[in-house]
Amino acid sequence: MFYPAQLLETVRSGARRNPWAASIRKEIVSAAKPWLKFSDEQLFSLIFSNSIKRAWQVWSDGYCPACKGSVPMYNWQMDPFNHPWKARCPHCKELFPKNDFEKYYRTGLDERGLFDPARADRSLLYNTEHPDPKDPLHRFGVDDGEGYVADGHRWRFIGAYLIYGQWKQAILNGILRLSSAYLVTGERRYAHRAGILLDRLADVYPTFDFGKEGVMYEGPPHTGYISTWHDACEEVRQLALAYDQAFEGLKQDKSLVAFLKRKSRHLGLENPKSSFEDIQRNIEERIFQDTLTHRHKIASNYPTTEVAVAVIKTVLDWEGQRAEIEEILDAIIRQATAVDGMTGEKGLTGYTVIGPRNVAVLLGQFSRIEPDFLKKAVQRHPRLRDMFRFHIDTWCLQKYYPQSGDTGTFAGPVTQYMGVGFSKNPGLEPSMFTFLRQLYEITGDASFIQVLYHANNHTVEGLPYDLFAENPEAFRKSVQEVIDKEGADIRVGSVNKQEWHLAILRSGEGPHARALWLDYDAGGGHGHADGLN
Repeated sequence: MFYPAQLLETVRSGARRNPWAASIRKEIVSAAKPWLKFSDEQLFSLIFSNSIKRAWQVWSDGYCPACKGSVPMYNWQMDPFNHPWKARCPHCKELFPKNDFEKYYRTGLDERGLFDPARADRSLLYNTEHPDPKDPLHRFGVDDGEGYVADGHRWRFIGAYLIYGQWKQAILNGILRLSSAYLVTGERRYAHRAGILLDRLADVYPTFDFGKEGVMYEGPPHTGYISTWHDACEEVRQLALAYDQAFEGLKQDKSLVAFLKRKSRHLGLENPKSSFEDIQRNIEERIFQDTLTHRHKIASNYPTTEVAVAVIKTVLDWEGQRAEIEEILDAIIRQATAVDGMTGEKGLTGYTVIGPRNVAVLLGQFSRIEPDFLKKAVQRHPRLRDMFRFHIDTWCLQKYYPQSGDTGTFAGPVTQYMGVGFSKNPGLEPSMFTFLRQLYEITGDASFIQVLYHANNHTVEGLPYDLFAENPEAFRKSVQEVIDKEGADIRVGSVNKQEWHLAILRSGEGPHARALWLDYDAGGGHGHADGLN
């Protein structure tokens, strides 16, 4: 749905005539290479079950058991390709756990190919570097899935590895990168591998509930799927887009059906996988429909949950659910622009930007389905202009934002426009340079061109950094024409955002320019009602 045939032709042909597009295509293809080394069986076996607690940390404020160096929060290093089932200390480089957990894990696989701790051979739970039972280090660093315990502390090496190694790197990244490689090349070997991971993930996805199976900073978790809620929300959005990217390749892959049919029969699965339709039903019902049914598992900062729901519904049935999807989009925009074009959440360069950045990407994606989608959205919701003007109006001297609420460092410089997330390598995501030029064409507001020009170091070279752009040269020419006419300086006067409660007084020009800001409320979402605010 989000990648119609004419756009795919633009992407694939663009790489032949545009050096920038060729380099990005090469990067996308290169990123998928690790998964080409796996056999179908190995890819299938990457998926794990919910029978081991997953931890958001090894130890939140902990240290390495070997060198005693401080290793807090997310600093443990995990590499599922070179060091599977291990976490590495960033200081001494020691790998944990010290037992061969993979061997132990394999002994616990049941008839469905899922790990059952009751079946696993516990005689394998020893330090392989010290195999003698009389050795005092025989049990040092050993983790059976519940963590290594010593001196009253617990290091959850395997629990954290399942999220940051096996899930995020080996499985999720595999699906995303293989699907992207298929889209830019049309080579079915990439879609085939993504399909194996997607289908096997679907077999187990509904069983995951981070709220019941997770550990969050040594305490109780809230909710989620494999990851906690906020990551689960973004992950399922990414999965839906990856499925959309690979769909045509999956649909035509007879070898995929043959492999999964054989695995289904061997494991005694309810879904026979005897046709593509069986595989399609498995993926769509058990990943995406299950998410829609259990929306509380991806409840996240507004509007990320609503964005994920809109993307899922569009991928599943745009034509059949269009009216409902458009109402979801309208509701997102109404709430996301309700407070001077913002959601009202504080944290000007942090939580405040969640709304506009999510909306920008979402509108950019729907513009691929219908080229005039953004224009119609702005006509229905004039405050969309305010949404993307907000971080222009509140940008002081193009050097500072009022660091109001839960955000950054007080008085810290911010030299980039924060209303969208600029990238010179957006991959298959919408280019924000393209998005802002579209806003200019719709509104006539030259500030949007000046902002993207500023973000590109005051040059048109390389613009628009968009694999889907049909005519990059015409884009650059149009931007230069606006800059020649309007100038490169972003001119903003004093403003009073009366709904957001932020006033900025500006005076002077050039080196004498100055700005004074006042946030004249307290509290609110991520408001952090401290004296400086």
